[in-house]
Amino acid sequence: QCPKDYEIQVWETGSWKNVACVQDNYHRHRKHKLADPVMTDKVRVLVTATNGDPSAAVYEFRCY
Repeated sequence: QCPKDYEIQVWETGSWKNVACVQDNYHRHRKHKLADPVMTDKVRVLVTATNGDPSAAVYEFRCY
């Protein structure tokens, strides 16, 4: 259930903005350091592909 391709998006001025795009992931634990700080009250992970499983799962998501 590990996401293969995904995007991390933040809500900014009325629309979703990509702050990280990952392709060909196979790791179960990932850390992303953004180039610029982001102030938002909405964050989402959009999974666009899996490594073969019909579903994907995110166990935990933290923002600092």
